[in-house]
Amino acid sequence: MTDEPNPIVRTRALKPEEGFPFRHPLNPNSEAQFFRLSRPAGLQRAHVNMLRVPPGKEAFMLHRHSVQEEWSYIVEGEGTAQIGEEKIKVGAGDFIAFALNGKAHTIVNTGTRDLVYLTGGEDTPYDIGHFPGIGKMAVFKPDGIELIDEGNAKTYSFQQWVAGDLK
Repeated sequence: MTDEPNPIVRTRALKPEEGFPFRHPLNPNSEAQFFRLSRPAGLQRAHVNMLRVPPGKEAFMLHRHSVQEEWSYIVEGEGTAQIGEEKIKVGAGDFIAFALNGKAHTIVNTGTRDLVYLTGGEDTPYDIGHFPGIGKMAVFKPDGIELIDEGNAKTYSFQQWVAGDLK
């Protein structure tokens, strides 16, 4: 007998207690029921999650990634995807890709019932998230998350770095 995970997750049979309530710590409008799908099914190198977002809420906040590609697929409901300055209506069957260092993005439930979508991407031990609406950057590492105020950050050229000119 083996302890291998079951590769099939029956999402229609998931109970709320099999997920967890999620609120993005930097966004007071964030609210979602979060279900991990890839880990219970045995995947280690990619992540896939299912989110259930109530009307008027969003799971995350306007952000972009510098290390991990990301995607979302709308399963039920309708919402508005903000990609850069553009706001685009989305609904069941729509797939949205977010490239590295692309435009900042978020999805808000602008419908009258729960917005259910799959979201995922690469799973690397490190990532850098940028939150342009609040001027912050987060460095995600295996041992924690560093939140950086971009207004206080200093940029150095490669030549300055190599020369040790870090004034």
